[in-house]
Amino acid sequence: MTITKPTTDRRLEPATVRRSLRYTAPILVAVVLFVAADSLGLALANQLSSLLLLAALAMAWNIVSGFGGQFSLAHSIFVGVGGYTAAVLLDYFDLPLILVFLLAGGVSAVGGVVLAYPMLRLRGPYFAIGTLGLALAVMGWMLNWEFTRASQGYPIPAGDMVDLTTLFRIAVTLALLTLVATLVVMDVPLGLRLLALRDNEDGAASLGVRRLRTLVPAWALSAFLTGAMGAVVALQNGHLTPNSAFSIQYTLDAVVICVIGGLGTVYGPVIGAVIVFSLRQYTADFAGWATLIEAVVVILVVRLMPDGAVGLLDRLRGVIRARRGARPASGRRRDLTAPVGDDEVASMEGQRNG
Repeated sequence: MTITKPTTDRRLEPATVRRSLRYTAPILVAVVLFVAADSLGLALANQLSSLLLLAALAMAWNIVSGFGGQFSLAHSIFVGVGGYTAAVLLDYFDLPLILVFLLAGGVSAVGGVVLAYPMLRLRGPYFAIGTLGLALAVMGWMLNWEFTRASQGYPIPAGDMVDLTTLFRIAVTLALLTLVATLVVMDVPLGLRLLALRDNEDGAASLGVRRLRTLVPAWALSAFLTGAMGAVVALQNGHLTPNSAFSIQYTLDAVVICVIGGLGTVYGPVIGAVIVFSLRQYTADFAGWATLIEAVVVILVVRLMPDGAVGLLDRLRGVIRARRGARPASGRRRDLTAPVGDDEVASMEGQRNG
């Protein structure tokens, strides 16, 4: 009696391959951009840095508002806190840039947790209005605080400024880390709880999903990434004022980008950032009409593509698959090596006799 060992299929499952590609594909793109930074012109490097920072901001906001369903209008606070934290650290301490960015994000995360507990007790439109009022209140406080130097601004020390190529590499790294953080959140139980709260908060609560325990970590992560983005923006501009650092325009940019790209999707903020940035480049010559054109585009997207660009791509992919599935059988080639079934034999005989 011979015992045969069972053969094991070493091929990877399609789901495993797709999951690995979700991480490896953006890493490969980031590596290519990182290596190609030296070949870019300074103007192009600066523009791409701004694009990547917009994408990072939108992805960070999307964690709380897209996946968590909490429409925050207070993320401009974290941009300003991160920027001023970086400026102070560079002014008073001799620290490496990587540590400055981490500390700027950490201070923003702590501030986010402090603000999250009172704000997250609000629901729906009350939460949005509450966060908007909080953002305006913080901006008013910063304008009247002597430490921020109001209209005079807070300059970044000249010795700590970096060239545009290095800044581009920093922006690539930040955008990649933000995207990977989003993917990790969606692959761990925290992401499932966020989606459950967004889709049906009462049903999620009945299953044991606690609102604060779920949203506070997501809020802290979003604030950390936004604060790090604010630190990079401060380094890019070289000068900070309360009006610019705590501008509500940062939050509006995140909202517009996510709505156009696809709210609550992983790559929607990236696609939306490319669309919005390109639109602003083309409408730069129409200074008086640029905002109106952007508003019209947003209205058309909400009306015609409520799921954004990602939703449109998904529908197009579904149409293509449906057409492939509906292809007539006569147009397909038959595998001559495949066995012929009884039904096919009867059909061929009927066609021949007919």
